[in-house]
This record gives sequence, C-alpha cells and structure tokens, in this order.
Amino acid sequence: MPHRVATYRRYKISDDVLILILLKLDPIPLSRVCQAFQRAYFLVMKFQPLRYVFELSCFGMKDGPAPHTLRPSFTRLQLLMAYEAEWPRLNWSNEQKVKVPATSAHIDISGGFLYYTGDQSINLLELPSCRTGRPPSHTRHLKFNTAPQADSVAIDASQSLIITGQTAMAQNGQIALRLKIRNLWSFEKHPNTPAPYFDCETQASLPVANMFIAVSGNRIVTSLNFVDGLARHLILDWHTFRATWFDDLDVSLLNSNRLLGVKRSQAKLSLVLYNVSDISHIMVEREYELPPIWMRSNMKFGQNSAPKNDVSIPPTALFYPDPEARMMLLSASQTGAPTHWLLISETFFRATAHSDRRLVPWTFWSQFCLIKEFPIGSFVGTPQVVGSHITYLEKDIRGGRGGVERSRLGLLDFASHNTGTVPLSKSWTMIGKMAPITPKENFREFPSATTNGLPVKKICATEDNIIVILEKHGDIQPVNVLTFGVPVPRSTHNGHHPHQF
Repeated sequence: MPHRVATYRRYKISDDVLILILLKLDPIPLSRVCQAFQRAYFLVMKFQPLRYVFELSCFGMKDGPAPHTLRPSFTRLQLLMAYEAEWPRLNWSNEQKVKVPATSAHIDISGGFLYYTGDQSINLLELPSCRTGRPPSHTRHLKFNTAPQADSVAIDASQSLIITGQTAMAQNGQIALRLKIRNLWSFEKHPNTPAPYFDCETQASLPVANMFIAVSGNRIVTSLNFVDGLARHLILDWHTFRATWFDDLDVSLLNSNRLLGVKRSQAKLSLVLYNVSDISHIMVEREYELPPIWMRSNMKFGQNSAPKNDVSIPPTALFYPDPEARMMLLSASQTGAPTHWLLISETFFRATAHSDRRLVPWTFWSQFCLIKEFPIGSFVGTPQVVGSHITYLEKDIRGGRGGVERSRLGLLDFASHNTGTVPLSKSWTMIGKMAPITPKENFREFPSATTNGLPVKKICATEDNIIVILEKHGDIQPVNVLTFGVPVPRSTHNGHHPHQF
C-alpha cells in the first residue's frame, strides 16, 4: 500500500469572526495579540471599539462605568487620544488661575479637590476632569467652618467622606490627635462612623512637623512626622474605631487589607507587607530586604493617589487608571549623598503560602526594580505618583541670570506600551532584567505665562491635572490648575480668567 502522507489545512478566519473574538479580550491581552499578529493590529486600528480598548492598554487605563449608550466608544476614544497626546508631552490644554489667600496655612489636594485651610475654615475647590464629566466651567466650591485649624485633609468622594486631622498638646504633656470624620457635602457626622471625631494620644511629646492622611475603604492611615525626624502611624477602622500604632519609618496603604511599611532594625533595612484586615491582629506576610547602603537614609514612599480598586470609581468616569498598573516609589535621601528612587509595580507585593519564601532577599527582588539617581545638590520635590505616571518638580537655583531660580516639570511614564523601551537618561543606575516595564521620560520648563515670574513652591498631580503652587505675592498665594484633555481650541487656552475664592 502506498504510504499516506499527513496533510494539514489552514483555514483563514474572516475579518468579522476575528473582530468578534478580539472584542472578548481585555486591554492588556488585546495589546499582546496586536504585538504578535500584524493582521489583528490592522483590524484593531480600523474598528473604533477595538481601537479604544487597545489605546486603554497603551495609556494604562481601564474602561469606566459610564454607560456606553450615553458615551459610546467613539467619544471615549477621542478623549483618550487627547490624554495620550497631552500627558506624555506635558502639554496641558487648559489653565485656570486660582487666587488663594496668603494667610492659608495648608494648600494641597485630595480626592479630586484642591483644599486650603484657614484659622476657622476649610475651602474645597473641585478640580476639573472631562474624563468624569467635570469640565472647568462645572466645578464646585465648598467651604466649611471648623476649629481648630486642620493640619491635613483626606477626601474620598466615592464614600462622601472627608477626614481632617489636628494635633494639640494635652494636659499630660503628650501630643493628642483628633480626626474629624464627616460627610463631604455637609460636614456633618458621617453615617457610617460611631462618632463625629476620633481622639487619641500619640505617646509623644515633641511637636508634629507635618501630617498625612490616606483612606481606603474603611481604613484610615494617619502619619505623624515629628520635628526630631521620627514618625508614628495610626491605622484606624473608621467604621468601628478600632486602631493601632505603627513605628515604621513610613507606610503606604495598598488597599483596605494590605499595608507596606519601611522598617529599620539594628541589622537591616526592609520593606514589610502587613495584613491589616484585622486591626487587633496585624500579621507580617512578607519582608523584602533593602540595600544596606540605604541604612542611614531618610526613607519615604511616594503616595500613589490613583484608585486602589475598581469600586471607588466615579459612576460618570469614561475611563480611569488601571489599579493593576499602579507603581510604587520609595525614596532614599541622605545629606551629602545622591537621592535614589526605587520603582516597582505594586502588584509585585503579594502574600505567599510558602513559609520559606516570606523573607525575600534584595539579590532576588532587585531584578524587578528600577532605580533613578539624582546627584548631590539637586532639588527634587515630592514625587506625585498617579497610577503608572510620576510627575515631579526640579529646581536649579544656579541656572538663569543672576542666580534666578529655574524650575521644570519631570515626568516618568510607566504605561504598558513602553515595554522594551530602554531609558536614555544616564540617571537610571539600575534596571532590573526582570522589570516588565521601563519608563519614558519627559521634561518641560514652566512658561512665563504660568508662573508670572514667581518661583514655584511645589506641585501636586491628579489623573487630570497638575497643580502648580507659586510663592506668595503680596496677600495672595497664586495657584495654577493645569488640566489635560479639555476639548477647547488652543487659541483660547490663555483666555481663561483667574478665579478668586
């Protein structure tokens, strides 16, 4: 009998069937299919619903809960492409000038609001976001009377929650902390908390240099940094008022169940992953060794302000930063030494069931990290971490004429479309061979129309805005809100009138 030769036939899938298959994919898998198959990529570029999903992956975003019947893929794609064109180039499309009284004690942002505090009040200015249906002309201004003066504010609009923190000297000589937990829109007691405020003693007698409050679900973390350089951190379940203190160098709330801390012992410096789901029984899930060279450094997290999960997203959002794309930044600074930023995806920090893997040596997990170095003498402001984007302020007082201070914005873009890109900057002293994403960098000096010749004090950032806080000028503290994704003609960008509150 003749030998039968096996044959294989390949059937070409029609474009319509292939589109139906591709529509089932989430942004990241769709992006990978496009990288692998040219035909899939060409189809995706032609079909707008698929193009929208693909571009979400490129910018580290997820599709929002706003109904597609009201805002279809075409509308979302247009706005997303505006964000993609403007953010990486630091090319904002709207500028709003806000005049804050120079007597304001604290100016900062939280939960989509710019806030400033006075002796007896808190002012909240809603920040614009075309992505969530708040163009610059439709933002709200709230003002609440409260005493004593708030030292820090945290806002979670998804829970209609505002928290203010104050410290004062108690009769026993210790510093006492009070947290007011209120409804965001009325400043009355929040219905989910046992009382309108929470009081406790800090077990410390030195004054507090600064305070930071973070909230996720039913967890509030309040960090107190004292004038001697030490820190204490209170984690509170604001539904039950169960609380406990941490004495780590710094902490970062990953979600309502997980907390990262930087801990220094006599022998080593390490990152610690805590399980805080039960505040009465805090568990150490993993420990990650840090380089011994940072043993004497000042260690600080860059707090990531993007959504920690898919639950806290505004119902009007067309798209939002993917919680799985969040980056963690840990800064190590020391007088007379360069400043280092350690960067890694937050998803790396997970619990393990293997007891022999709970201590992770630096020689292993450094392969997943990147380290950026700033030379001695450089001034770098607090990094503003928003999902997979990091914005920061650089100052050079030696530049310019007559020693005039020069400032510029810096951006690190860790969106997933940068996979395989090698950073050109020599400031990257380590790029782990297992690091899945490497950043794109960009810089922009502030236009004179933005600063009006005034030095930049600090910047803040959200998913939609960069807030530039200038040095005081007379009885005014000028603040500029630079907004991305605003669909207005370029010629009118400078035509917005300053708002004074």
